[in-house]
Amino acid sequence: MDWKALGLARAFVAICFLISFTLSITGWFERFSSATLFGFGAIFSASGFTVLHRLSQRFREYTRARGLKRLTRVQLLRLFGVLALIKSKQDILPDLFAIPTGIMDIVIAIGSLYVASRLVSSSGDPRPGFFAWHVAGLATLAISTVLAILTSSTRFGFVKDGITSQPLTWFPMSLVPTFIGPLVLVCHLLALVAGHHLKKRQE
Repeated sequence: MDWKALGLARAFVAICFLISFTLSITGWFERFSSATLFGFGAIFSASGFTVLHRLSQRFREYTRARGLKRLTRVQLLRLFGVLALIKSKQDILPDLFAIPTGIMDIVIAIGSLYVASRLVSSSGDPRPGFFAWHVAGLATLAISTVLAILTSSTRFGFVKDGITSQPLTWFPMSLVPTFIGPLVLVCHLLALVAGHHLKKRQE
């Protein structure tokens, strides 16, 4: 294992968290719409991953060396979706966004334990169902992002009783589009790339 690369990756994640946490708790993100935060977080993380994977040989080698179990267990962070259900019950977040997002996040988070233990072999190779689960995880993130955008303003026609997804710019909910969402998205992508490399090596 490339411990230096792993250390740099952990340091990068820690720095991103500190930046997101600081800007969240100070209310800096509140100047933006929830649609902007979700859209930027999804596009930046996905495009950044794609560019690095295409241009950097070192990054490609790093992604291929990541443990599938570890990458899968990162999805436990999506238990944060419980907060969406709570905020829906409190009439702070719109049901159209919060209920599907909360349920999908909880299912993926709990499912990550099963996938890590059953769909990854003891040698670290992917088993049938591993790729489908991670693709499903990406799909749920895409659905949540679209619902957050559609409920961010009354102009889209999906807002009921004036409750929008704008509170997602408030702390601690703002950590979702600015840190947790991008992190779990990238980990899904890393798992798919690393799993594909391992499967190809077996053939």
